[in-house]
Amino acid sequence: MVGTVVLIGYLFWSTDLAAAYAALMGANLLATLATLVGFTLAVWLFDSICLVWLIDVTLGHRGEQHPMPLRQVAAIKAASYILNIVNYNAATLGMGWLVSRRKKVGVVESVAALAVLSYIDLVALSALVVAGLWLAPDILLGHELLEQRLETICTTIFCLALGCLILLQSGLRVGFLDRLRGLALLRPVAAISPPTMMLGVVMRMGFVLLYVAANYCLMLAFGMRPDLYLLLVFIPILTVVGVVPLSISGLGTTQILMRTLYAPMVVGGVEVVPVIDAYSTVMILGFILVRLLVAAPYLPAVLAEIRQRQGSD
Repeated sequence: MVGTVVLIGYLFWSTDLAAAYAALMGANLLATLATLVGFTLAVWLFDSICLVWLIDVTLGHRGEQHPMPLRQVAAIKAASYILNIVNYNAATLGMGWLVSRRKKVGVVESVAALAVLSYIDLVALSALVVAGLWLAPDILLGHELLEQRLETICTTIFCLALGCLILLQSGLRVGFLDRLRGLALLRPVAAISPPTMMLGVVMRMGFVLLYVAANYCLMLAFGMRPDLYLLLVFIPILTVVGVVPLSISGLGTTQILMRTLYAPMVVGGVEVVPVIDAYSTVMILGFILVRLLVAAPYLPAVLAEIRQRQGSD
């Protein structure tokens, strides 16, 4: 919360509010609303499908062995948007608790299973960033230090994530490896084979592409000239920054970075910073508000289930 207040305070202090308001008023309202609603629904559905797959491959052999239906998972995912406002990890904990009750497995194992999605996301994002920087070495020209750090961090994450998975999946019958495989915290990861993991990585790359398309459409609505080639690299970078728990839903952290990355996409001789600030604020707050509308129909039923299951516990 403190980080959010400080970052938003800096944004207000360092932008021309009148120019930002003018950029907001000059945006295509219908295109903005269509983008926010359409892509929120698309992301929700795609994310729910990924979770159905993930729960099946990590917990399908545990507890109730029949797959959870998409409608149940979609309801849990929608309700989690309330916690997602605070932090993505808080939403994972909330979903994990409900999934554990429905699959009749331990809470730790259930949360660990859902956290595998973050594990896969890190691999997918790291691969996209490294591939993007390799294919376009001049894309962060003038920001060499940022580029070096991104390459180092993303390459390390990618190698460690796949290396740990291969080690857990190996046929080595070493005492400490067997103990690790048996831990509730690591059992879901150990249940995924490398080919299945790579399928998950491809699926989550498709998920990132949805955000690329959303940013592209919203930029057009704000009169910007989006570069799809650049967005394919910038969105993974901004996604990683937004996940870091420095502020609520990435408010402030991603917006400050957008000022640098998106500057070449502002055209028409207008001030760059106010346009980007107006666009980024509408994008972040707009997606939060639409997600709350998606969550509203499902929240009463999910809360009733929580109360019921707490009573039975």
